[in-house]
Amino acid sequence: MNPRALLLWSAAALVVDLASNDPLYRALVVLVALDVLAARLPAERSLRPTLIAASLFGALAVGLNALLSHSGVHVLAVLPEAWPLVGGPLTAESVAYGADVALGLVGAVLAVAPVSLVLEPHELIDALPARLERSGLVLAVALNLVPGIGRTALAVRDAERMRGWRPRGPRSWADILVPTMLSAIEDALALAEAMEARAYGSVARTRFASAPWHARDRVAVGAAWAAVALFLVARLAGGTPDWQPYPAITMPPLDPVLVAACLLLAVPALP
Repeated sequence: MNPRALLLWSAAALVVDLASNDPLYRALVVLVALDVLAARLPAERSLRPTLIAASLFGALAVGLNALLSHSGVHVLAVLPEAWPLVGGPLTAESVAYGADVALGLVGAVLAVAPVSLVLEPHELIDALPARLERSGLVLAVALNLVPGIGRTALAVRDAERMRGWRPRGPRSWADILVPTMLSAIEDALALAEAMEARAYGSVARTRFASAPWHARDRVAVGAAWAAVALFLVARLAGGTPDWQPYPAITMPPLDPVLVAACLLLAVPALP
């Protein structure tokens, strides 16, 4: 798939995810994004770290909203009032709204995940306009640095275990964190020196051959932005009211047209 087409798809999926707080539409965006990632992910890359991080963000959103919001009529438990901030009733409504926020966060993460998981750094830079070249370089280096830090942490952990180290709770994490951060700083310095040795920024940047646009790419981008248009028109016309579980949980509204709009995002996953 053309890198620019994939960037435009990610932007459209992100807009659809944020255009409404209806959990049903957000759940559809999550499922569609997972389907696209499963279809486009290179064989040498893993989706597991992204799913773990997204799940942690979602669980944190649910937990914080349940602890800090005490509105709602269906009480699940009651914490002592003397506890600051979290003291009071824990309601099913606050858990439901936290789950809605979590779906929005997970959907946003999965919508932009193809930028780092499917595209190579040079593809990301070439896909951006010339004026955003330097910003694209910074973004590409940052996206490439994250998995590198993960690999370094695993290598440090394995080396420590070979020397008799064993995890002993959070206090022992510094034994892994400190050498991992030092290695990351050394890698960043080596990258900067390599760029300087190659006279980066002194002349116009060379480019790889531009990836061609195929009919499939145009169809995928057109379908994705048609979904955006449907959601924005529905939003402006009042067809996508905000869902609120307070004071009591109600069934989120469901519009077949907007369901079809969400499914339009699945075009890149079609065989």
